[in-house]
Amino acid sequence: MINVYESVFASIDSFVYRCRCDSDYTMEEMSGGVRAILGYDAADIIGNKVYSFVGLTHEEDQERAFATVDAAIEAHKPWDMVYRMKHADGSDAWIRERGCAVFEDGELAHLQGLIVCAADQVASQKELQEVLDATQSLNRDITEVTKEITGSTMQLTMLAVNARIEAARAGDAGLGFAIVAEEMKRLANQNSEWAGIISGMMKQASQAIDTA
Repeated sequence: MINVYESVFASIDSFVYRCRCDSDYTMEEMSGGVRAILGYDAADIIGNKVYSFVGLTHEEDQERAFATVDAAIEAHKPWDMVYRMKHADGSDAWIRERGCAVFEDGELAHLQGLIVCAADQVASQKELQEVLDATQSLNRDITEVTKEITGSTMQLTMLAVNARIEAARAGDAGLGFAIVAEEMKRLANQNSEWAGIISGMMKQASQAIDTA
């Protein structure tokens, strides 16, 4: 059966496998684009002939991958995870594995699944996270500017009250009113500038999201 699917899975950068549930996840069968994804021949991995599947799994991802598989086996459910393996050229090969445990007469017989190249998926997620981070940073900046506008508005309100008081007075009070009015104008201009800053920030955030 594996041979029937060889050309199909190889054409879409993926491969199917069946392995033992041991410390090496010893591969019994692998068919498809093993070389395309990992840079190794399947024959060198099957039976741990040259490399073990676990040995090719990135050290930083091994514990998480094992825990995911163990939990799925215990729950009799399939697993779906993304992790790194070591490519023959020394680079990280991001893969997505969907697998399940096969039980026969109530006993665990082997593991099987499908592995596909996840490089594009990981790159897209990274770009999306960068956009989200940039948006969150802009939101923090917008919040600070909004606080400034709120503070300025409160000052304007107080000055407006003072202006009305000064306007109600006669004589020398007119000079004080002029000073207050000038300060109100200055703060109003500041509000206009801050509003422009917010508009620019929102435009940047919108462009970043559209690009993503």
